[in-house]
Amino acid sequence: MRLTLSVIKADVGSVGGHTKPSSRMMAAVEGEVAKAICNGLLIDGFVCHTGDDIAIIMTHTRGEGSSEIHQLAWKAFLAATSVARTSALYGAGQDLLADAPSGNIRGAGPGVAELSFDHSLSGPRPAESFMVFAADKCGPGAYNLPLYLAFADPMYCAGLMLPPMIKGFRFHVIDMDHTAGDSVIELDAPEDNYHIAALLRDNERFGIDRIVSQTYGEVAAAVSAQRLHAIAGKYTGKDDPVAGPALRCCPILSWNMAASATPYPHS
Repeated sequence: MRLTLSVIKADVGSVGGHTKPSSRMMAAVEGEVAKAICNGLLIDGFVCHTGDDIAIIMTHTRGEGSSEIHQLAWKAFLAATSVARTSALYGAGQDLLADAPSGNIRGAGPGVAELSFDHSLSGPRPAESFMVFAADKCGPGAYNLPLYLAFADPMYCAGLMLPPMIKGFRFHVIDMDHTAGDSVIELDAPEDNYHIAALLRDNERFGIDRIVSQTYGEVAAAVSAQRLHAIAGKYTGKDDPVAGPALRCCPILSWNMAASATPYPHS
């Protein structure tokens, strides 16, 4: 089974300023996700919030960029926005920058991070682990340093020197100020470590879009590396990015961060 993990997050309203979404807003999103699970669109899903941003974590078999999955998230955010407006909450629909995107909502405001991998519920690996990072009041570049250290610096992450990891990882680095389309450069660690570091140090302009294992060819991390001001053409608030590192490609991360790891939900 080709499993896809989609994490989509947006600020669509909050109680008393930039604090948190109301319980009714959360319930509206949870209701849409529950219906999608019952209808078979999702395998499972989880709704949470970081600050005033609502995040929807979903597992499914529709692949990355699925219009059905993205429209589900958009519909859920619209439902929460409606509750926020009815309740006169702060910033209702703040991150929904398009009127009605017809398919993939990447570039329409919400942060989107997705990765796919082959998975079976039997055999030597009956379960997989992943971690989701969600941030509020910052840009996608906030993840540059921790992900660089974890996937490119053996002095920080000794597991990179293990035989299965020593081939390193390929960093997809995106120029977040390029508004005409995605401008991405692919650089390999450890060979291009200094070039990767030179870009990632400018965390207002360059961010990690995804990281791919050179041993297995699997995506190990995906980040919502889109800047709201670049999409909207003006300042509309902080970007509030999400990232989904999959631990299956980097065992030492699983060992180091086991207390924070969440097993992926499945039925």
